[in-house]
Order: sequence, then structure tokens, then C-alpha cells
Amino acid sequence: MQIECTRYGCQKAVEVCYWVCKFRAKCKDWQNALAGRPGIAAIGERLEGAARKTGRTYDPKSLVVLTGLRRRTRS
Repeated sequence: MQIECTRYGCQKAVEVCYWVCKFRAKCKDWQNALAGRPGIAAIGERLEGAARKTGRTYDPKSLVVLTGLRRRTRS
């Protein structure tokens, strides 16, 4: 399962985005994948299977679809 990454101009595996990418929390591509296709359920199942095979930790609570990305405001 691949996600198109506009930050790096490539296709990334869901597992790479979840466990390796440090920009995942604010990534629009990741949020679009969770909200649209392939969807949060499909991504969750994929990550659960990968976690069982590799022994990595997976927290389903970390798959959260944000309603809007907030920018920091400077006062």
C-alpha cells in the first residue's frame, strides 16, 4: 500500500510513513490517505499485520484524522 508523498516527490509505503517519517503528524498526504483512499481502516489493518511480523509497536490511537492543520501564530 503506497501513499504519494508530495514533500519528497515519491511514493512511500504506509509502514515507512508511520514508523520512519518525522513529518507524519502534520503531513497533508498522510491525513488525506487516512480520510480518503485507502482509508483509516485499511491502513490500520496493514500496520497491525506489519507490527505482528516485525515486532514493532503499533498504537491504533495514533491514527487520528485531523479536522484542520493548525498553524502556529506568533504573538
